[in-house]
Amino acid sequence: MKRFTILLMVLVSLLTACHSIESDASVNQVLSTFKKQKIILKEIKSSKKSIFGMKLNGVKPSSYELDGKKFLIYIFQSSKEREEGVDDFYKKTENSNTVSYKKYEVKNMLFFYIFESIS
Repeated sequence: MKRFTILLMVLVSLLTACHSIESDASVNQVLSTFKKQKIILKEIKSSKKSIFGMKLNGVKPSSYELDGKKFLIYIFQSSKEREEGVDDFYKKTENSNTVSYKKYEVKNMLFFYIFESIS
C-alpha cells in the first residue's frame, strides 16, 4: 500500500511539473520523476498477445516493471488524444476479461498499473 501512495504522489508531481506545455512530457521526464522519488522502473518487453500493451489511438506504450507488476506509460500529443486513447482501450476491451488494474491520467499521459504479477 505504501508503494501505491508513493505512486500517486509521483503522478501528482508529474502533473505539476508538466502543467505548462502538455506535449513536452516525455518518457524520459516521467522516468526521471520516478527516479527522484527513488522508484526505479525496470524496462520490459510487452507481450503482443496482452490486452495491456496494445496500441491505443495509434500510440504504443513503454512497458516497465514496478514491484513485480506491469506499469505502462502512454505519451500522447495532447489531452484530447489521451482521452481518445482511453476510449479506444474501453472499446477494445469491452468484451474481454481483464485482470485488475489501476488507470491514471495526467495531462497528455496515460498510465496503467496492472496488479497481476509478471511471470
